[in-house]
Amino acid sequence: MIKVIAWGALAWLALGQMAMAQSGEGCLAPDQLRDKDVRRHAAQLARDVCISEIEIAEHGVPWRFTVIENSKHQQGPTIFLLHDNENSAFDTALYAVRKYGGKLVALETGDSRDYQGQDPNRNFGATAQATAPCAQMRRKPAPIFTKFLTDLRGRRPGFVLTLHNNANGHTGNGGSGGISAARQSAVMKGLPAPGGGDEDDAILLAGTQPFEQNGAAQKLVAQLHKAQVNVIYEHVRPEGNDCSFSNYIVLNQLGDYYNIEAQHGHTGPQKRMLDILMGIERVKVRDRGVK
Repeated sequence: MIKVIAWGALAWLALGQMAMAQSGEGCLAPDQLRDKDVRRHAAQLARDVCISEIEIAEHGVPWRFTVIENSKHQQGPTIFLLHDNENSAFDTALYAVRKYGGKLVALETGDSRDYQGQDPNRNFGATAQATAPCAQMRRKPAPIFTKFLTDLRGRRPGFVLTLHNNANGHTGNGGSGGISAARQSAVMKGLPAPGGGDEDDAILLAGTQPFEQNGAAQKLVAQLHKAQVNVIYEHVRPEGNDCSFSNYIVLNQLGDYYNIEAQHGHTGPQKRMLDILMGIERVKVRDRGVK
């Protein structure tokens, strides 16, 4: 295990991960990790990937991450998995790493959504001023956590990708979830596609403009709707910052942000949406045999 507790180690760590994947040195066997998601996929992880476990500490909280990188094709997308209780998201991310290259970065929190009372997806922000509006952030700010994750993102392709799973429906229509293409709010604009299927399966985009003023988002939504993919557009504003990954990426202009959402257990639809998005972004398929 590598423990990273100093700012200077972060840059070294990002380079170290690439070197390990290229050489095979320092990579762990699946049975060496406590991560149950890794153990579920031990057979698939037996070759052509480098697995590492990294720990950082901030505000007395030890954060543990599992990184799985395609050893042959490092230049693919980086996929962030911020909730450890979302098994379909992990399955889809591993599928993506094997098919398109790149790596996944998964938080290990004992199969729990939160860790020590903190939702990891509400823990992004490097300054007290930026994190002031964030009611769900317990210990403000979190510059080490934030920089560690953003330093691990790939520079090619130039977007930030997360995968999540959600509950069935939303509270406004008798469901139990909060994310849905059928939901409209001041922040989230649901954009169901004709033939898009389950409202809980959607690709979330984020921008600082209202959707009606964002021409690039409108163009992308048209492409996704043509492919029968539901979309959710998040309007991000500094005064409404919730310290989520989407808000941090968009407010700091770190690239296009995508979140592929699917209901728990909807691995097939989540893989389909990922393949469509990779096609739109022209990400090269590295292994056509991956299913």
